[in-house]
Amino acid sequence: LVELGRTGTAFIIDSMPLPVCRRCRAGRCRKVQGAGYCGYCAAKQEKYYGYRLHLVCTPDGRPVAFEIWPACFDDRVPVPTLLASLPAGSWVAADKGYVSAALRETVLNDTGVTLVAAHRANMTPNLPDEAAFIRHQRRRIETLNSQLVALGLQRLHARTVDGFLIKVHATLFAITATFVN
Repeated sequence: LVELGRTGTAFIIDSMPLPVCRRCRAGRCRKVQGAGYCGYCAAKQEKYYGYRLHLVCTPDGRPVAFEIWPACFDDRVPVPTLLASLPAGSWVAADKGYVSAALRETVLNDTGVTLVAAHRANMTPNLPDEAAFIRHQRRRIETLNSQLVALGLQRLHARTVDGFLIKVHATLFAITATFVN
């Protein structure tokens, strides 16, 4: 199903938290232990223990690539492997968490994909065509993240890590299956 969506030249990348437990329960949690699973959600302004879902989708909201990493890793770490499967010449819209000239150059040289990240307020603004591309595309991934939250992706109760990851994969499969004609 994912292979069907890897056509086109526009994609969107974002990440979202997959909490296993809140910080207050971290000492009693058996599924994830250690500082490697401690992450921070800026939208909710809270720390959590668990994973982070890194997701690439098409402009119509079809997931085409994803990876699940421990929450402590930076958003930019899984980008080269996520974008490696996209067609050369594609543009990928990203938010401010993906700003890095070195990452943009690495991805472009290795895969032929252009990563277009929104610049921060203290940086020189994006070029007009890049700003228009980001403005046009970013809303769709936020809607997809909201749909995943509505399906219960951030409230998964599983006894094992494998059970947790199976539930994440099943939720992503359910979203992807809605695009099949």
